Amino acid sequence: MDKKNVYGGFSQALFFSGTVSIPRFLLDHYVEIGISEREMLLIIHFLAESNNRSEDIFANIIDRMGISQQEFTSVVQSLKKKNLLTINDPKKNETNRFDLSGMIDQLFELWGIYQFKQMEASDNNLDSQKTSISTDNSLPKITTLFENELGRPLTGLECEHIEKWLGASYSEELIIEALRRGVSAGIRSFRYLDTILREWEKKGIKTRMEVEAEDQHFQSRQQKKTEKQKKTSTPKNKYDDIYL
Repeated sequence: MDKKNVYGGFSQALFFSGTVSIPRFLLDHYVEIGISEREMLLIIHFLAESNNRSEDIFANIIDRMGISQQEFTSVVQSLKKKNLLTINDPKKNETNRFDLSGMIDQLFELWGIYQFKQMEASDNNLDSQKTSISTDNSLPKITTLFENELGRPLTGLECEHIEKWLGASYSEELIIEALRRGVSAGIRSFRYLDTILREWEKKGIKTRMEVEAEDQHFQSRQQKKTEKQKKTSTPKNKYDDIYL
């Protein structure tokens, strides 16, 4: 008989003799729920015998794995201790001699964690895209405004400064307000504007209205401080308390 035909016949017989369905998620993550290589092999044998209610099922698995009864018992006890496996009493007429629902529960919990991480990563990516779009739309507008206020084209480094501010989530109105204050003070250094923005960030200021509120609060504090200094610095006349 032709060797190729023999090999082909064997291949067909091999794959048509039956297959074992193993969930891909289990194969990818069994180590993460604490299953060892030997324990995983035993689980595969249990999956292969999922519909077998024979009392000899454990003896058959021991024979196929080529291990002793003691080693089999040790692996089973380890799986039970990890709440991955339950052995059913054959006298209670259970559907299966073994129960892997504990393992399924742990895989489900792990699957939920991975789903949450994927959703979180997707949300972060969406936020990043939104920020990028916002930056792309704001940059030309702010660059033009800066050039008009400064009366000259911006350098490449100055454009990078503006991009950095937008990337750091400083709003358009806050950047423009920093520019307005710099121009009013006669200081046109981008380092000075950067200092203003960082100071507002430390105080949690995000809008122009909050900047104005902070200005009013500062002026109020300064006024009270000045009034207090006047009171303490003015000498008291010894006749001030005498009313005629």
